[in-house]
This record gives sequence, structure tokens and C-alpha cells, in this order.
Amino acid sequence: MSQFVHVIMTRFNVPTKGWDETRAGFKPLTEEWLDDRFKLFRTYVLPSYKNQTNQNYIWLTFFDVNTSEKFRKIIKEIEAEYPVFKAVFVEHFDEMKTKAVEVISQLVAPEHQFVITSELDNDDMLHQDYVKTVQDHFKPVHDLVIDLRRGYQLTMLPDRKAIVKVYNAVANPFVSLAEKADNFKTVLKERAHNSYRDYKEFSIEDSKEMYIQIVHQYNLMNTSFKHKAVSEVDFSKYGMTENTRFTIDHAKTRRHNISRIPFVMKLILKKIFK
Repeated sequence: MSQFVHVIMTRFNVPTKGWDETRAGFKPLTEEWLDDRFKLFRTYVLPSYKNQTNQNYIWLTFFDVNTSEKFRKIIKEIEAEYPVFKAVFVEHFDEMKTKAVEVISQLVAPEHQFVITSELDNDDMLHQDYVKTVQDHFKPVHDLVIDLRRGYQLTMLPDRKAIVKVYNAVANPFVSLAEKADNFKTVLKERAHNSYRDYKEFSIEDSKEMYIQIVHQYNLMNTSFKHKAVSEVDFSKYGMTENTRFTIDHAKTRRHNISRIPFVMKLILKKIFK
């Protein structure tokens, strides 16, 4: 008997005010955008969820009510193949926030004293122990921030090559929030993830990389970091197979790390003379 219910929320193509173009200048939510996003989602994201060692969670994925029948058919296929995945249709982001509370309230059983919510993008992969780690770090404290700080950022290159950089940040987009079941608003109550840095109660995991944030042409905001690039990643831990895993471009990895030297020296000097 669990003390909590854990819900992961993903905004797939819900319209957002001010979202007029992607990071690379493409129009969002077009058929071309959705074709690319569903391909990425089914090839990389969905397998990482199916690969979770702990399947005791619910995955609410929010879609625009105007999603065409072409993509609604794909959504139904995903629901059938992975029942943890549940589609919810809304008109805009504000409705998504209220609908999330409404739907989750129906999932709370009498034994559930707390609700854990995570908000994850539809183009990011999870380490196989992501769900397990979030739940292992649960404590019966209202407004507990469960902060999985370490991960990777993968920049996609042509021919399934990539540069992979370490990512370590407080209250990053992979943060979760535990709240009392009789007074929860979900992790969506803060518009920006970094707002959770100001919360008092934290449960921190920073011993291993728990996710992969993908940078690609259709991103809204993600940009490639100057963090150290790595030459090896066990992609199978993130649900990838021999047919889907990336090849790390070692030449570009070396060039990136060399280009970081002035940046790193500047940080070192700043700390010395602080």
C-alpha cells in the first residue's frame, strides 16, 4: 500500500501564448512539427518510460483539443500499447493546470496521503531508474522538492550522431514536487522550474545522470550548454537499442572541450578573486 500517487505530466502540443516559433525559427504545432515530434517521441521518449524499473506511476500527456484525427489515431495506439500513458485534451496551458488537478484528484485513493508530480517534456529521455529514484527520495513533507540534479544534454547531429554534455543544475526541468493529497496544486503551480530553488524542503539526488535533455531543431527554448562533453554514455539505460542509440561524435566532442578552456579559466579566476 503506497503512501502517495505519482503522476508525470507532459505537455505535448498544448497552445501557449507567445510561442510563435521554435529555437531554430520553425512554426510550432504545425503538421510538420507534429510529425517530427511524434517520431522523436515514439523512437526515444516512450521507450525510456517503458524501460522504467518502477512502473508504479501515471503519465498524463496533454494535447490540444484541435489535434487532428491523424494524430489522435497515433495517440490511441500509444495508449493501447502502454496503459500507463493517458491522454488528456485541453484548449490552452491554463486549462491544462486546472485539468491536471481535476484528473489527479480522481486518481487519489484513500490510502494516498501525498501526491508527487513531475512535469517532463515530450522530447526528453529518462534513465531507467528515474521514477524509482523520485519515489525513493519521497518524504512525508508538504511542498517537498525532489531534485534530481544530474543528467545529460544531447545535441542531435545528422546521421544519428550526437554531442553529449553533462548537466547539473538545481531545480532543473526534471524536478518533482510532493504535496499533501488534500491540498495539492501540482508542480505546475510555479511557472518556472527554477522558482523551486526558493523552497525550504529538498530531497536531493546528484550521484548519477537521471535523464537526457535533447536539443534539436524543433526545440522551443533549449540551447546547447558550454558544459563538459563526454565521450561515452550507456544509452541502453535510457531505453535505446542497437537500432536507435546515438554515436557520439568524438572529433566534435574534443573540439567542444578545447573551446571551453577560456570559459573554464574565467570561472576559476572569478572564484579565486571573488
